[in-house]
Amino acid sequence: MKIAALLVALVALLGATPASAPARQAAGAAAGPAGARAQPGTTITITYRVDAVTRLAKPGSDLAIGPGLLVAEIDLVNGTIIGDLRLPPAHGYFVFFGFVPSTARTDMTPVGKVTGTIEAGQIKAHALIDVRVGEVAVDRQPLDVGPGCRTDRPAVLDVEGPFDLAATVLDGVYELPAFAGCLGRERLDPLITGLISGPGNGIRLTLTALPEAPQVPEVPQGQPAPVSPGQPTQPTLPNPPVPPTP
Repeated sequence: MKIAALLVALVALLGATPASAPARQAAGAAAGPAGARAQPGTTITITYRVDAVTRLAKPGSDLAIGPGLLVAEIDLVNGTIIGDLRLPPAHGYFVFFGFVPSTARTDMTPVGKVTGTIEAGQIKAHALIDVRVGEVAVDRQPLDVGPGCRTDRPAVLDVEGPFDLAATVLDGVYELPAFAGCLGRERLDPLITGLISGPGNGIRLTLTALPEAPQVPEVPQGQPAPVSPGQPTQPTLPNPPVPPTP
């Protein structure tokens, strides 16, 4: 399909009418972030940086997540999205009962693909998220929850917001299911469930198109978090020359 047809399809998704050359040029600029890769037919692939913040209702605390990556395939004609999401572990600070400080590592792992639709300039996305907690400390004292402390079923995440290929913000509210497998020195499923599970948890995802696709490595528990995309790193020095053998 020709580029012009792709632009007309994009304008239709955004709810606009391609009435003039300037309008078509603006649509073309929106349709072409540096990281976009054209696919056969009407599909483009874009890699997004994902920055998220979730507001946990029970403790009333915010948990920052990311940056992660979303590799999304967008069908400009049918208005559908399918993608692979990866999020790094998040380390949060919470205060329970108004005076008990606690920290924990949270791993949010998508189950299957992220799916979505675009209609009248709005995007709606759906994902299933497995939530796991570990490295828990209460008032700086370690609390052994074992290696398998996670929700007994995936959390259902539905978010929406205005559609923009280059950058978009999606908001939603989700329920955090009960926890199971929280078994260290004693079974702590009821405690973890009572502290953080329940409805009314808000989440905001900020998606920013990337010119390249940096990797988000998996981090075992107990290891430091990876360097964020765009964060400066120490330069790598070349190896010194090896003197010739006499």
